[in-house]
Amino acid sequence: MYTPGTVIYFTPFCFPGGNSKNKYFLVLSTVEDNLMLASLPTSKDHIPRSIEKRHGCINDEATRVNCYLFEAGKIISECGMFGFKRNTYIYGEQIAFVDRQKMRSVYREEGTDYHIVCNLSDTEFQAVKDCLKSSGVVKNKFKSYL
Repeated sequence: MYTPGTVIYFTPFCFPGGNSKNKYFLVLSTVEDNLMLASLPTSKDHIPRSIEKRHGCINDEATRVNCYLFEAGKIISECGMFGFKRNTYIYGEQIAFVDRQKMRSVYREEGTDYHIVCNLSDTEFQAVKDCLKSSGVVKNKFKSYL
């Protein structure tokens, strides 16, 4: 389930502060022991208006913006069938380590607690990782796992 490149949809995802909502989750890397590096893609657009928005890496060191934009409707899966319905962003400063064991204990049943949506195509997944690695806002401890 937590294979790098996998897009999972949690119904709902429980945030550390206690809030919950349905949420996509992208596994970026598995890490030693029981950790993984992951992102919670969002449809919230935090890109300054002065920066062109197009599918792929948006990296502007001057404004310290780093994100990967999945354009709405663009097929990104290896099976050629999935694309996000809305523009969806992965922000470099929001990637984090996540405890796999804790996730397995909270989200136990596929089809009820979560759905495995797809695996990103190899090209798309590599582009996401390259984008995050090239950013000054992504912590070095994360870059080594990308």
